[in-house]
Amino acid sequence: MRNIAPLNKITGVDAGGTVSLTLPVNLTYDKIHFEYAGVTAAQIKNVKVELNGRTLTEYGTLQDLINENIYYGREVTSGLATMHFVRSEIESSKQPRLVEQRFFGLGTAGLSLAQIKFDIDDAAAAPVIKAYAEKSAASAPGWLFKRRSFRYNFAVGVNEVENLPRPRGAYIAAIQIKKAGIKTAEFLVNNTKWREPIPKALHNAILKQNGRTPITDTHSIDLMLDGDVFGALMLDPAINDMRLRIDSETEGQAEIIVDYFDSYANSSF
Repeated sequence: MRNIAPLNKITGVDAGGTVSLTLPVNLTYDKIHFEYAGVTAAQIKNVKVELNGRTLTEYGTLQDLINENIYYGREVTSGLATMHFVRSEIESSKQPRLVEQRFFGLGTAGLSLAQIKFDIDDAAAAPVIKAYAEKSAASAPGWLFKRRSFRYNFAVGVNEVENLPRPRGAYIAAIQIKKAGIKTAEFLVNNTKWREPIPKALHNAILKQNGRTPITDTHSIDLMLDGDVFGALMLDPAINDMRLRIDSETEGQAEIIVDYFDSYANSSF
């Protein structure tokens, strides 16, 4: 049975504050909803989900989480932001769709600590934040999505990124290049092109044809475009070279976000 209920009162919700929300362990979290007022989503910063002190997922701001939901076509409501652990965009080719979507739920049985942490900007007017959870039957952490962020400085022209982490046995579902002025990008694995450079208008049209919504100033390399988890890249030990070639019309800092998924029990990443 799915239970929908408020989470513990969030303490430390003040302008300039650092907040830690401790999740009751044992149940499985399908979604966590944040209701916020007196503060913008961009003013809620450094959002992290941690399990036993290990980072699972990170967002620069709560607005990045909202943009992720917009990208996948999830319902977005003003004043609310939702973390989706059950992945509604997955379309199974081998078993009932719900089975694979629920496969990635955030199980917490056996954990000693599960937390969501974030900072509130000094400029926040009068922040009020509440959290609610959709929970289902208890399970241990299994296969989980892990959103990780890396920053690089780009020059005008083609920039190569060849040092993204390749945790053994994990999968890459998507790579997002967050920067104004990205024309196109190429993704190569052992010199095999997993994504070739194509015109930006065509790239965005293909995203839309597959139910995605392109986000301004973000170039998405989506390896699960049709929702099939078997389209993701398995990070096999045989991979000795993995790189992006990114054509940028502007210089400056770029954020590269990688959506991994792997087995929590078998991973130290």
